Amino acid sequence: MRKKLFWLICITTALTSCKKEYVTNEYITNETIYQEQYYLSHEMDPVKDDIRPPFLKKGDTVAVFASSNKVTKDGLSNGISTLKSWGLNVVEADNLYKDDGRYAGTQSDRIAGLQKLLDNPNIKAVIAARGGYGAVQVGPYIDWKKFEQNPKWLVGFSDISYFHALLNNKGIETIHGAMVNNFSNSNSVESLRKALFGETTSYSINTNSNCIEGKNEGRLVGGNLSLIYSLGGTMFDLNVRDAILLIEDTGENNYEIDRMLNNLKQSAKLDCVKGIIVGQFTNMNQGSDEPLNEIIKKSVEPLGIPVLYGINIGHDSENLAVYLGRQIQLEVGPSKSTITFK
Repeated sequence: MRKKLFWLICITTALTSCKKEYVTNEYITNETIYQEQYYLSHEMDPVKDDIRPPFLKKGDTVAVFASSNKVTKDGLSNGISTLKSWGLNVVEADNLYKDDGRYAGTQSDRIAGLQKLLDNPNIKAVIAARGGYGAVQVGPYIDWKKFEQNPKWLVGFSDISYFHALLNNKGIETIHGAMVNNFSNSNSVESLRKALFGETTSYSINTNSNCIEGKNEGRLVGGNLSLIYSLGGTMFDLNVRDAILLIEDTGENNYEIDRMLNNLKQSAKLDCVKGIIVGQFTNMNQGSDEPLNEIIKKSVEPLGIPVLYGINIGHDSENLAVYLGRQIQLEVGPSKSTITFK
C-alpha cells in the first residue's frame, strides 16, 4: 500500500509540474478538473455503475459538436437534415464551422463549444460532426459535473473513442455510431436512429472461421484500437476489467496492430476482458506482415474467451451503432454469433 501511494504521489507531482507549461488561456486553466480524474490503470476495480441517459423522443433537442477536425456546412447539411427529419431540433456548437489548420477552431474554441452543449439541460444528445484528431486536446479540460447530473447521449466513433473511454470509465453509457458528416449509408443512419430512440436490442452475424466460440457477459467498452492504445498509462486509460472489448481501426500497417495488441497483452488488459468483438479494420497495409486476421487471432485465441470477428462496426460504409458502457451478452455459436444488449 505504501509503495502504491509513493508512486501515486510521484506521478501526480510530475503531472502538476509539467502541466503549467501549456496552460495558456482562459479555457485551459482549471487544474482541479484535470487533476481529479487521474488514477492508476492497474489499480482499477470493475465499473459497477450503469448510468443510461434518457432515450430520445420527437421534439427533443440534439447538438452537433466538433472536437476534432474541421467541417463545412455542405459536409454536414445532409446529416443535419436527417436529424431534423426524425422530429428533432438541432443546435450547432459555436465553433462548428471554425477553421484552425486541421481543427474546427482553436483548442479553446473546441473546449468552450463542447462545454456549452454539455452544460445545457435542454440538449438530450451531443453528436460528433466528425473524427480525425483533437479530442485528446479537449477532454481533460471539460468540466463534467453538470453532465453527470444531467447525462445525455454522446455519439461518435474513431477519435471520439477518447470520450467514450472517459465516460464509460465513469459508468455512463455512450453510443458508438455514425457521425453527422458520414450520414451516407442508410443502414448506419437507421441503426443510429434506433439506438438513440431506444429501439436497439441485438445484432447477429454468421459465425466465420476467425470467430472463437463461447458465451459470456460484460460491459461493452472500447472503439478505435489506436485511441485505446494511446490512452494507456494516462488518467483516461480505458477500464476493461470484466468487460467485453470492442476494437476497430483504419489506415494502419498490420505490424502496428500487432504492436497495439501486444501493448494490451503486456499491460494485462486482455487478461481482464471476458470477450472481444473485432469490428472493421479498413485500408490496412499488410506489407511483409502476416494477414491481419492471423495477427489478431494469435493475440486473442490463448485467452479462452468468446471472440466475434468481422461485424460491421467501424470505418467502413456500414457502421452499426452500439451502446458502450452497457452490459451485453456475447454468444459466439457454431453458425450464428449474437450481441444482446441488457
